Amino acid sequence: MNLKLALMASGPILCASAFGMGVDVGGNPAPVNVAAKDDADDLRIAYSKDAAKKNDHDEKLEVYRGTLAGNSAAKKTWSALKTADRTEVLADLAKSSGESPARTHAIKDLSTLSPSEDPDGKALTALAQVAVAEKDGALRALARAGLAMRQDDRTPKLLVPALCGGNVLVRDNAAAALKAIGGPRVFEVIIEHWKEFWGEGNRGFVFIGQQRSYVSDYDINGDSYDPTVRTFLTGICLDVKSLKVEGDIWYKTIREIAPDDVKLPENPAAWQKWVDKDREKLAADAEKKRGAAREALAAVRDE
Repeated sequence: MNLKLALMASGPILCASAFGMGVDVGGNPAPVNVAAKDDADDLRIAYSKDAAKKNDHDEKLEVYRGTLAGNSAAKKTWSALKTADRTEVLADLAKSSGESPARTHAIKDLSTLSPSEDPDGKALTALAQVAVAEKDGALRALARAGLAMRQDDRTPKLLVPALCGGNVLVRDNAAAALKAIGGPRVFEVIIEHWKEFWGEGNRGFVFIGQQRSYVSDYDINGDSYDPTVRTFLTGICLDVKSLKVEGDIWYKTIREIAPDDVKLPENPAAWQKWVDKDREKLAADAEKKRGAAREALAAVRDE
């Protein structure tokens, strides 16, 4: 039987078996879309769009690895890519598991992007994810430095939801990242969420009981009686126990990230007044943290 193969997209070399199963050169099954004529004269193998996209992504990733190895051709190809394409590759590499020099360099490269170079926040989201959820402490510290280096106003809103989760380690990592960034915007976002839960709030309870009715009196009106009916309730009323008050989370967090000499009551209005009063001081402190982050990133680059 004479089989004529027509590869519809570039990629790994595929070998067709008699049963229509694609196999790569390593002997592993490869999913392919096989459409053959009844007489098996022609056999066409084509990639799906997802497979083609992944192949393109992997090629760009290899180009980036080549730049780290000092390949001049790879550096030229990488520079010719659109900023959005480079950012997507770096963000995916930063969020991957495991520790590698390429992943470390990707985190550092994402730290140098400006908000205009990262309009959809892919790079920022990748750094926030590493800073909060990464198991390796060195990579978490590197991502925190990257967030402090960028000083992007979108960062606090990415980190704040992690404060309310059930994972204590994730919550502590998020608080550490917010402290590393600093600046008035960090405190303002926390206060905004805190105000949503400030105050006594609604109370929950459950009542279990019975209602009884009885004739307490009656009036005689000619040949008829007009009774007076009263009711009473018996039973028990139970208050709902509060297992966690979300307002306590915000107060705890804002005290953790605030300077040690700031002692304010558990009231978001008092903290907002402090932020407004010391706004310039907080902004200057954030710039200092940005400088320290820049030095930390440079030190890793020299290793």
